[in-house]
Amino acid sequence: MCKTTILIVSSPPLSRIIEHLFRGWSEFEVVGTLTGLAGLGQQAERLLPALIVADVKPVSVRISRAVSSIKRSSPLSKLILICPVEDLARVARKCGADACLSDEKLADHLLRAARTLSDRPRLSDAVNQ
Repeated sequence: MCKTTILIVSSPPLSRIIEHLFRGWSEFEVVGTLTGLAGLGQQAERLLPALIVADVKPVSVRISRAVSSIKRSSPLSKLILICPVEDLARVARKCGADACLSDEKLADHLLRAARTLSDRPRLSDAVNQ
């Protein structure tokens, strides 16, 4: 079975929570964590994550710029963005985020969103077939 590799972009406390939510599920593997967008391109290129889980709070730039920066750094990765406000989530989805979760729904919906996105074929999968 091929594991879904995950890169987390968040504050250290939230990164630990996210890692804990994925721990024990054999289909997922957290391969790295970052505290902001600096270095994301290098990490994404090195790790080739299937999924990036990012919190908008430590990113500290406009949501549209953050999403485009993440997608540009890792175009084959699916992006789950943690957004505190639905208006931000709407903008993030328009800019290319594959899923958005509020802080309150994170624990209940992160695994479901990750499974849904990892079931979708990635461009690299189509190219390799």
